[in-house]
Amino acid sequence: MLNYLKSEFYRTVRSDEIHGTLIGLLFLVLLMNVTLGLMKNVEHFRYGITSFSYSMIVSVPMLYCYVAFAVAVMLYESDRRRGTLGNSIACGFSRIQLLAGKCIVCLVTSLVLLAIVLPVYIGSAVLLLNPAGPTMVQDMLWEIPAMSLITIASQILAVILLELFEKGSYSILVWLTVMLFLPKIFLMAGMILPFESGPIMDIAMWMPVNFLPAGTRVTMSECVTLWSSAEGMTRCLVSGAAGILIFSGAGVFLLRKKDLS
Repeated sequence: MLNYLKSEFYRTVRSDEIHGTLIGLLFLVLLMNVTLGLMKNVEHFRYGITSFSYSMIVSVPMLYCYVAFAVAVMLYESDRRRGTLGNSIACGFSRIQLLAGKCIVCLVTSLVLLAIVLPVYIGSAVLLLNPAGPTMVQDMLWEIPAMSLITIASQILAVILLELFEKGSYSILVWLTVMLFLPKIFLMAGMILPFESGPIMDIAMWMPVNFLPAGTRVTMSECVTLWSSAEGMTRCLVSGAAGILIFSGAGVFLLRKKDLS
């Protein structure tokens, strides 16, 4: 297993897709902050402040899940086309071992990207923009632990789906359904159906894409984040932990069936 992880990390370090993602993220971060910095002294331009820059991340916490999903797709969407999956199974690894290894590689890769991009984001904002507005760097930093387990759960789901489906497009569609479309269906059902649908609404409000925007208001005049309260942070962590357990359990069950078939 250790040799498998070493080979996967080596492949990741040499991955053009990961290099391109890192360069793209850094370019977008610097482009935004440099543009805001150049325009901060323009009359009536209100957005050349650190608060506006930070709010671009704080107001969209699901962005962490989208990036983590993209990392998983870039690393493992083409495994079957390249024959990597078949070679690994032929070497004696079970699908469960491969799943665990891929999840570890995806998580470490995502953490490295975050560790590089985040200081550039904050540093360029501090250097180029006026320190003003309601959204503070602390709001963005506390967003990371709040979204940590939710992001890991979404990435585990992505890796499982890429293992289960022959075509990457199916994996992407199912991931979007589970993470975005299905929660919205539950939310709409909870609002439309009569009072007996209370449990449906309760379930819907434990799904991140529903409860995160409901508890977060980020504008030019205020910054209220769900994770700023103990109750909100707990909801984030419990939801993420539940997602990890549910997705991992379902993935192990389905992959074992596939191993036996």
